[in-house]
Amino acid sequence: MGFGILVNAKFERYMTGKALMLWKDIFQSLREDINSRLYRAGEKLPTEAELAKRFAVNRHTARRALAALRDEGLVHSKRGAGVFVTANPASYRIGKRTRFSQNLTSDEAPSRQITSTHTRRASQSEAERLSIGSGDLVYVAEGLGSIADLPIMHFTSLFPASCTPGILDHLLNNPSKTAAFAACGIADYLRYETMITAVSASASQSNLLRCQPKAALLRVEAVNTMLDGTPIELGTTYFLGEKMILTLGND
Repeated sequence: MGFGILVNAKFERYMTGKALMLWKDIFQSLREDINSRLYRAGEKLPTEAELAKRFAVNRHTARRALAALRDEGLVHSKRGAGVFVTANPASYRIGKRTRFSQNLTSDEAPSRQITSTHTRRASQSEAERLSIGSGDLVYVAEGLGSIADLPIMHFTSLFPASCTPGILDHLLNNPSKTAAFAACGIADYLRYETMITAVSASASQSNLLRCQPKAALLRVEAVNTMLDGTPIELGTTYFLGEKMILTLGND
């Protein structure tokens, strides 16, 4: 091996090792920033170009550091939008009294919004679950539950019109279901039954939940009743599997 070739080989190994140390340094620095909550769940990280300028490296090195963060599940990419900090999985307790804000445990404050409402007639199966006549009117509300502005669940609730008058207006004014029931004269309610199945996200669900098509979802179908056993809601919720831990309790 000629001297020139030997020198070039050593220089190439040196540069390769230096590049390895550089992207690892960037990775460690960003991971510390995330763990110390300088970047909170849902917040956008600097772009590759900004990181390259900040650490005086090329964009390929910055890209490799971001890829390592993704591999650890600390961040996720949104096409055309950038790289965002991933929220830790939230825990949702399902019991006799399931309330979104009270039963959800998370690093960040949860929020709930109603995205659409309408009135229609109940199908035969829906009527049976709600103990009403087939073709009776039901109020329908759809919406999203989020943590740090990241959607973690999509829900559809059906309310029998006969015992929840005006509930859609109440929900649009305040998305709290408990408050809406109270405004309808229902001071308390219980979870009567819950069915949980695992499904894959459809194209529309992946758009709503900002996840990949066919991502794992937890489908939770439940009936809530008044204390006397009268059904007041048939709800179907799709939880983003990677963001949620469901726990069952008797309370």
